Amino acid sequence: MSVINMTSSNRDDITLLEKIIRDSFTPLQSGVNEFKNGWREITAVFIHNKDLQTEIEKLKEENQALKIQNQSLREYEIEAKRLQSILGFINYNIEKYDLLPAKVIARSPNNWYQNITIDKGANDGIEQGMPVINEDGLVGRIRSVSENSAQVALITDREMAVGVIIQQNRDTNGIVEGLGNTNLLRMINIPYYSTIKENDIVITSGLSLNYPPGIDIGVVDTISREPSGLLLSATVRPVVNFDRLEEVLIITDYRPIVYDDSEEIEE
Repeated sequence: MSVINMTSSNRDDITLLEKIIRDSFTPLQSGVNEFKNGWREITAVFIHNKDLQTEIEKLKEENQALKIQNQSLREYEIEAKRLQSILGFINYNIEKYDLLPAKVIARSPNNWYQNITIDKGANDGIEQGMPVINEDGLVGRIRSVSENSAQVALITDREMAVGVIIQQNRDTNGIVEGLGNTNLLRMINIPYYSTIKENDIVITSGLSLNYPPGIDIGVVDTISREPSGLLLSATVRPVVNFDRLEEVLIITDYRPIVYDDSEEIEE
């Protein structure tokens, strides 16, 4: 390259030899310059791509954070609507019941004993046997109480039985039993002459002191005649979605009948 530099001085009186050398090395120098320029461009593109990749990763992280934030906001919105519905139910029934809201903090994994645990207990005035509802209908009764929590026996529990009546005709009484799952209940002791039919609404009868009358329990699904021919039975779809219980309401001013856990809970 020194030869090129030597022949590229700003002299007007260059020799023939210098001219020949200059003409010979001009294409090489041009190639070197093009290589330098090309390398600079490649380096610039590499740096740009690296910066672009960093920006893409940053945007991905921000996008993931926004997704999590949106999920949280949706959850808050759902919870707010649910709590608003519960508050509306409390206000609507304020003259009928004294209602204490509680959160579900645990569920029983046992299919025979259908229980939930709530975050209210004796310190909140909860007593054994108190009815438990939500804005849809009857949930169950307080089975046991500790200082700061309580266990609720759901009406789907196999040991639960509730005195009921058909809302539409008011002349069909029976007992709804739990079947140990959250999908169906069984209504028994229905007189054979009853006018009960599918899609009738089943409510508490209030014939004893265990539950107030008129609380929704479910909808008649199917009807069948017992082998004796004197009684009918029916399957009932509960109105409460027991799989998605998150909050419940305890009726604190309805005096319970305390039952022995070794006996069937019955109205």
